[in-house]
Amino acid sequence: MTLISDVLGLHVSSKFILVGHGNQAVLHTPKESVQLPLGARQSKVHGFALSSCHDAQHLLLLYGENAFSLFIYSVNEKSEPFQLIYEGETRDWINAAVIFDNDEKKDWKLVVHMSHSAFLYLQCSISSMVCSVLELASCTDCSMLYHTRLYGNNYNDLAIISGNAFGELLIWHTQCPVDSDTINCTKIYPLLLRIQAHNGVIYSINFNLALKILVTTSDDRSVKFWKIQKVGSWKTFYIKPMFSCFGHTSRVMSSIIVENGGHVCVISAGEDSYVCIWNCSGDLLLKRRQQFGAPIWRLGFDKATSTLYSTSSIGNVVAYNIKNIFNRQKNRLTMVDDIDATSEFIGKLKFVNDKTIVGLSSKNRIFYMNLETISPHVEKWYLVSNFPYYKRTVLAAFDGVIATCGYKRITLHSYNVKKKNFEIIFDGVRLKGTIRAFHFLTKEHYLVSDELGNCQLLKGRKLDLDSHILLNNFGRSWTTAALLVVEKYLFLSNRKGHVMVYYRCAGKNFELKNTVKCLHGNMGSTFLKLLNINSHELHVMSGGHEPYLKYLRLRFADNSLTVLQRERVPLGWVEASPGEDLLLGFNDNHIVAWSRKHDVLVQIACGGGHRYWDYHLHNDILCIFFIKHKKVFFYRSSLCNEVNEINVQRINWHARNCNTIKLLTGHNALTPLLLSAGDDNIIKIAKLVNDNLIHCAELHSHISSVRCLETCLYKFENGLFTWLIFSVGGRSQLCINQIDEKVASACNVSELCTHKVLSTSESKICALEARLMAISIAQHTLSGIFTLYIASAEGEIRVYRWLFERPLELHLINFLDIKRCPLKMHWINSKSILLITTTNGEIYGFDQKLSKQRFQLQLHDGGINTLDIKIYGQLLHVLSGGDDENIQYTILNLDNFTVQQNTAFLGLHNAQVNAVSLQQDNESEGSQLFGYSCSVDKQIYRINLMTHQFIRVGCTCIADIKGMLLDEHQRMYFYGCGIQILRRTLFDNGYLK
Repeated sequence: MTLISDVLGLHVSSKFILVGHGNQAVLHTPKESVQLPLGARQSKVHGFALSSCHDAQHLLLLYGENAFSLFIYSVNEKSEPFQLIYEGETRDWINAAVIFDNDEKKDWKLVVHMSHSAFLYLQCSISSMVCSVLELASCTDCSMLYHTRLYGNNYNDLAIISGNAFGELLIWHTQCPVDSDTINCTKIYPLLLRIQAHNGVIYSINFNLALKILVTTSDDRSVKFWKIQKVGSWKTFYIKPMFSCFGHTSRVMSSIIVENGGHVCVISAGEDSYVCIWNCSGDLLLKRRQQFGAPIWRLGFDKATSTLYSTSSIGNVVAYNIKNIFNRQKNRLTMVDDIDATSEFIGKLKFVNDKTIVGLSSKNRIFYMNLETISPHVEKWYLVSNFPYYKRTVLAAFDGVIATCGYKRITLHSYNVKKKNFEIIFDGVRLKGTIRAFHFLTKEHYLVSDELGNCQLLKGRKLDLDSHILLNNFGRSWTTAALLVVEKYLFLSNRKGHVMVYYRCAGKNFELKNTVKCLHGNMGSTFLKLLNINSHELHVMSGGHEPYLKYLRLRFADNSLTVLQRERVPLGWVEASPGEDLLLGFNDNHIVAWSRKHDVLVQIACGGGHRYWDYHLHNDILCIFFIKHKKVFFYRSSLCNEVNEINVQRINWHARNCNTIKLLTGHNALTPLLLSAGDDNIIKIAKLVNDNLIHCAELHSHISSVRCLETCLYKFENGLFTWLIFSVGGRSQLCINQIDEKVASACNVSELCTHKVLSTSESKICALEARLMAISIAQHTLSGIFTLYIASAEGEIRVYRWLFERPLELHLINFLDIKRCPLKMHWINSKSILLITTTNGEIYGFDQKLSKQRFQLQLHDGGINTLDIKIYGQLLHVLSGGDDENIQYTILNLDNFTVQQNTAFLGLHNAQVNAVSLQQDNESEGSQLFGYSCSVDKQIYRINLMTHQFIRVGCTCIADIKGMLLDEHQRMYFYGCGIQILRRTLFDNGYLK
């Protein structure tokens, strides 16, 4: 089985971590991962309580929603370390639990606290596997609690600190009850303290009595520090507010107080996917994006290894070592000494090598500085005396060579490492105007351009002219990035935003072959990087002043240059790609180093990206210089974060709801490609192998949420499957992409086109960018011609013709207005009928050109959210589910469009039905037809559509179900806030009942 869901439970130990992943629980150790024998349960795992060790055994309490389970964890047992001894349910949700340590080896006492200030005091007997109630206690205040902390080593000294929905902090303890019933073992205790703490729900409470600090977090986005005043018993307990910290942009869901190496800090995390580390004075020490954009639910800390663990809504457990946060000698920002001049300052700077930098001053003098190899301390600036004096506009450096440029003039200097001095290589005139760009292409090739549009390729240390480069009459526009490939192909980007490719012809001059206009807007590319090259084509990655990477393909046969795809990255703009999986760029006023594998690695407050800066990367040590307020700052950091041996494999899934999935069964139906799309605007492609989803590729062509996608097999040649993906969503956007899948290799994706599907009605001009709700495809016999049916939220159904050979053209054939918001569409190719469901519970049938309505039926009292169909002869079998919480089974005769059967299944679900599927027992004509349904209530039903008998066969832990699929290998896919893949045989055997 496959599960990707919220990780709401986390317990960190020095030897293992316990993780509550959806409705499952897993023990992770450095050597292995062990899944607890929970079976199938609807409730998610929200937390753990673990006893001390007696005879190499722990008592483990696991709870979630209104259920809890007790296990014996045998540390030395290898095959089955967990033994389930008791399962219980409560009438209220459980939000905290604790197991008291005692000397008894066969009995444990524990408390299970619920969300309305009541708890069960229990005694668990290991020998008899019986759990008995010692006391049912409650507080005089019964408000709804969102978080509770239990403190105490025994029941008589137990303190309960909770936060409710009104932002109040509540404190009570188990002494001096105001009412008791000895017969029923119930007691009511008084509320000791009520304080208005936040302007919203309190989601976490943490405190340290020794340090006299209490910390609360809330959906008002604040982290609040409190001073504890406690002398003697809890009756004298009092807290007073100190200050509030604001570093999050969304609800703050978790916080912990950490002592590390004599330092104390508070760590908070929230739905913005950021972790903030504060000192006890409220200063922000670190703010780091930790979970790839997904909300963070829980935090844990291993003091022995200084490892911070965080869990997310997509099943990830990320480890991060924070020991260097407190070590200012290894990771700090240093201001460099000024040059010895009163009115002169460094305006530009560059790395010459890993130990030397050069700076160009405001008075056009060149200075250099040597860096020590270990210590971040930097030395003073030294003047380079033999540099000619003129007004310089460009400073560039590469592999020990420094280039400065000005009006027509270029100077090259070489740095002698042994002598620690600079030697002039070249000083002369090359262009006609003020030089604005100098690019080191190789050690022997340089590209230079001026503000008049002149551009030259120069060669050798004497800067001999290799070729004039015509910038295609773009006017006063110099180059921003350049790339030379095998001395034949030259890629250039200019200040107009265009990317051009040149080819060296027989006369050795470069000629313009192709242009991509405004690849990154009007600012041009900041870098061009060769990814791969073969005998037929090459691929180049480009970054610019936008949060996207663009991937270009150049075919050698016809010199065609196309944008294959784009990739959205969490950077305001991208400046460089110094490694295979490393990007450098800017976010607001921060320099950011980002990795696809590790997310944000470095984030430095620099004031913005308009300033001059440079970097050097060597052996995973990143050094950065930047200028701020005429001062030079230096930062050194290791990109390799040494974490604990317990490392959980990363899950790559949608950070928001998944709205639709499709299966592509090409070479092997057992290992299909799974396409998914959702509210994070991304189409993800993964391969299902041995119940594991292996991430293959992503498509970032949508600018808003993806509502629906359809796929078509375009062709199969020489073992290569070519699939087309048609997807629609917000901002009236239609995207068409291509997947090429080879046997036993990763799939390749490319973007074909993006279209705005605007309203065709003059009366609906105000809804120009209405959300596209659904799409259906009719593929013609003639290859490459497709009919697209697109449904808009404003009620219009449009028919377009699209040709594969002309992807940028979209031809409108017809449209109609059904006066209702359409929800689902289904094209029946064998009958040439288009099915449309709407928000008022109706289903329509139209012909191929939408010129004639075949039928119109009222099936539900609310919107029809899901449907599945089967066709046997002239009979159309339709199974549908809707907002009215009902399931409808309809048989329609397609000869005369009359309803032969209409059966409603009422009361199966108590929430809207978003997922149904039809399944035949076997392929024989007389076999029975079954329907499966799932609702937002997470219950799964199996319906015999011949006998009308139904049975609950199980449940899923996926919240906000959006749909389900059932493949030919009896695998059932439930998706929404996550995905769960189950085998149908588990239902038939009663495993999930």
